[in-house]
Amino acid sequence: MTSTVLIDEFHLTVFAPRGMRAAAYRAVRRTLDDARFRERLRRAIRDVFGRYPSLSKTRFTLAR
Repeated sequence: MTSTVLIDEFHLTVFAPRGMRAAAYRAVRRTLDDARFRERLRRAIRDVFGRYPSLSKTRFTLAR
């Protein structure tokens, strides 16, 4: 039997405007793929969770 319950799921969608140069799209993709970027995103989520006592015992995962 599982020890956790899925309560909610959020999906983040990233849109880039049409008409950008190919190099700009590649730069966006590199940033989104970058481990440091993903770690900073995890840290930001952790900081927000930390501001709400009701979330203190919850855990989250950041997946792609």
